[in-house]
Amino acid sequence: MKNPYEILGVSQDATGTEIILGLKKAQVENLKTKRYQLAELQAAQRQLQSPAKRLVADFLYPSRPKAKRPKNFVLPIDESPVSFTSLAPDAYSSL
Repeated sequence: MKNPYEILGVSQDATGTEIILGLKKAQVENLKTKRYQLAELQAAQRQLQSPAKRLVADFLYPSRPKAKRPKNFVLPIDESPVSFTSLAPDAYSSL
């Protein structure tokens, strides 16, 4: 079965009335798009109305926050080159 939350267009913390309203909105939208069958809509509603089946749906379809793209990070580059002779002479003694 598909994700019942996506089928009905509700969030995972939706109440019973929000689930019923989501079913009605999905039915109206489905008349135009023909995306889901009526049986799929009703099965999603039944699954979210039953507390035990809703726990299964929460486990199978966890809510994921939308991933944010990382910002471009530019490393600061020091313009002065480091010479090996400027390092401490005892740095090589341990090698």
